[in-house]
Amino acid sequence: MSAAYWALPLVGWVAAGMVAVVLVLYRRGHRDGSWLLLGAVLGPLILPIAVERARRRPQRLERYGEPGADEATPGGQLCVLIGVDGSPGSEEAVRAALRLVVPVAGRVLLATVVSSDAVDGGRDDELASARDLLSRHRDGLPEGTVAVETQIMNGQPAPALLGLADTEDVDLIVVGRRGKGLSRAVLGSAASRVTTSARCPVLLAPPPDART
Repeated sequence: MSAAYWALPLVGWVAAGMVAVVLVLYRRGHRDGSWLLLGAVLGPLILPIAVERARRRPQRLERYGEPGADEATPGGQLCVLIGVDGSPGSEEAVRAALRLVVPVAGRVLLATVVSSDAVDGGRDDELASARDLLSRHRDGLPEGTVAVETQIMNGQPAPALLGLADTEDVDLIVVGRRGKGLSRAVLGSAASRVTTSARCPVLLAPPPDART
């Protein structure tokens, strides 16, 4: 009886902290496992910390291949933003962009978003993976026909991509849609938010398994 009396409040304390981390932080790009541990220890006291951290806006961490102010784009005038994250839907988005819009584009922005803790937590492996991902996709674009830039942002994917699109005066956003599942339910659908909130047209590529 006494053990259950103490166990129930303890379970509630831990659960409250972990739920706060998932709903407030994980959905906004803070996905370091240490947050779950901190939530389990602090319980509901983690909430103000989580809210403060979640309010931080996305930032651009790295940018490569920026054309000079007086450099003319080799193709047309269309500026296309392609969001990539290595998922099947993201790979399909790149293939769709190559097939449909890159041939008529003058400028292509390849962008990926890392977790908000990638810099603060010293997670160099995540940044290295992001660089490799962008480099691989950049190498797959036709040479000499379009100006290509790669950018690494941090934060929540949808706000980061939307902010980049506004800042760079993008004409079209190309993103991939994730399939249904637990990750989408917990982390939310960045593609859906981009589609509903973007100020420019959005090309949404389905994951390969959606066609079967």
